[in-house]
Amino acid sequence: MNQPFRHILLFGVSLLFLATAPGCAMLGGAGKTSENTDGGVNRAFHSAYYTAQVAKVKGDEAGAKEALLSCLDADPEAAVVHYELARIERSAGQWAAALSAAQQAVTFDENNPWYRRELAEICIELGNLEEADKALTWLLENKPEDDIAANMLLDLRMNNGDIKGALEVVQVLEREWGPDPKWDFERHRLHMSVGDFESGLADLERLEQDFPEVVGAPLQRARVLQSLDRNQEAETVLSEALNRTNNGRIHLEWARILTLKGNTDQARSHVRLAISSSEVVLAEKMDIAWSYVELAEIQEDLRPEAQALVDLLLDAHPQAAEPHEVLAALKGISGDAEGALLSLKTALDLNPNSPDRWLDALNMAIDLGQWAEVDNMAERAGMLYPNLPVFPYFRGVAKMELDDDRGAERQLKMARNLIVDRPGFESDVLTSLAQIAHDRGEHSASDEWYEQALLANPQNILALNNYAYYLSLRGQRLDRAKELGARVVELAPGEANFEDTYAWVLHQSGDHAEALTWIELALFHEGENPSATVLEHAGDILAALGKMVDARQRWQEALNAGGEAGPLQIKIQGE
Repeated sequence: MNQPFRHILLFGVSLLFLATAPGCAMLGGAGKTSENTDGGVNRAFHSAYYTAQVAKVKGDEAGAKEALLSCLDADPEAAVVHYELARIERSAGQWAAALSAAQQAVTFDENNPWYRRELAEICIELGNLEEADKALTWLLENKPEDDIAANMLLDLRMNNGDIKGALEVVQVLEREWGPDPKWDFERHRLHMSVGDFESGLADLERLEQDFPEVVGAPLQRARVLQSLDRNQEAETVLSEALNRTNNGRIHLEWARILTLKGNTDQARSHVRLAISSSEVVLAEKMDIAWSYVELAEIQEDLRPEAQALVDLLLDAHPQAAEPHEVLAALKGISGDAEGALLSLKTALDLNPNSPDRWLDALNMAIDLGQWAEVDNMAERAGMLYPNLPVFPYFRGVAKMELDDDRGAERQLKMARNLIVDRPGFESDVLTSLAQIAHDRGEHSASDEWYEQALLANPQNILALNNYAYYLSLRGQRLDRAKELGARVVELAPGEANFEDTYAWVLHQSGDHAEALTWIELALFHEGENPSATVLEHAGDILAALGKMVDARQRWQEALNAGGEAGPLQIKIQGE
């Protein structure tokens, strides 16, 4: 029983290879005889062809080509072999050889559509457009169901400016595949490409008559008419379409026309109908809503209208996250920060798969000082996007504010490990780690973190300023502190806080005269109500210069500004 089964299996393998080669019924000189034949079948040909197919399966194109050339030795008129060679040569970029092989395949089997298609594609690549047109025309006439070849011919003729020939292709396709709006749209496209606007408009008008439910036809016809300054005709087209379909997209186009005419009140009523319509996609509605919110930020009187549109959006798309995003923006510009955050959180509950949405919500929570909420949201976001360093970074910042320095350190180190090729961000993370170490009194570790932060980003102003200030407070490495402070005021001129730091570093270094210059700049840039810290520093610097009257005045001003009473009273009352 085993022998017949083996024959069946081998026969199946043969069918597999036959199925991979168009035209294989003509294989290897069938019907020819030679010394090396069995019943009229050329065994040498079949053996070489089998070898070629095995080589192809293995990806050995050189071996396949060699075997196919052996096939031609056995039967030089085997069309399928020329076709296979054409494909191999084409794959290798040998276009002239590919063309020759494809031409041979068509010569020996002129009725095979695969060979014609291959020839056409090669000719197009080589710019032999006349021969490509001839091959594709044969396919259009003999295999009109081959829509890929037909569209190739359509594009070829259109690119060559043969609009009449292209229209003939559309006619054949319509006859083969039946009535469809796309044929009229295609005719419209072809006529418009050569500036035949009247024919293009007629195509759309015919489409409206045959397919009245296709809203794209009146929309496009109205737009073409507007481009020709035939505005009244455009309005008539839209009015008739609106009466016929009441489609939301027509309302939207009508609103656009009314807005251009300055009739904004009537336009708004059409916008509302479009927002409520199921025919207008959510993305398009969102564009409209965002435009209203952006205008409402400048024109407060538009906020009720923007709110009305958002309410319609929420009613039309109750399960979509995007309307809640635009509601959050509207609440934000209206001063309702907590309401804005609540809307964003609702959007995240509906669709949490948006890192940008998480970041917006986190930034809002940070602005509100809701650090526990920041920690919670960043944890949820981090579970969804474990490879993004920004979420453990936010958790680290939140835990610093919540006085959980160990938890903050863990999160910040996790964030640093995830950062790839973002030196500015890495520097910010390292600066936060430096701050944690400083707050613990671990000054050596803090200094090391600051040095790494500045190595990653030498222009990190926060790192430069804080590092300089902490060194000066400890009276250590004052030359390094002066270098850092000088770089800060150079990078951010006119910033009182940085000028105060530099002044204090200079004072600690013994350069009191230069320190006075910078502390006075800091007082000037702080304006009418300078901070207690800067005032106290000014007093200390004046005292170091022996100007005690002026120093006591600054200390008293610092006390009046809310400075720490005990130390300031001692300074004021001291000799």
